[in-house]
Amino acid sequence: MTQKKHTLTLDSRNILTITAVDDVISFDETLVSLSVGENLLNISGEGLSIKNLSLENGDVSVNGNIQAIVYFDDSPKKKRFSFGKNR
Repeated sequence: MTQKKHTLTLDSRNILTITAVDDVISFDETLVSLSVGENLLNISGEGLSIKNLSLENGDVSVNGNIQAIVYFDDSPKKKRFSFGKNR
């Protein structure tokens, strides 16, 4: 499956610009969660705010003291394997 390309631009850990955003899941002063393709993107920090938002274009800018940017796979879970006995 081909994912839509997106970009992240971080300027001095204070301004993060993301393209190809599908949706803003949630946000507060310490965590912004975005849907980007098949991924969930969490931005954590202090004093976070969304300054620019254009879901038509897929552009979002987050301002504040950005401390971490973490991707989570939002696609269906793959089959898990167990090393124990089969039940």
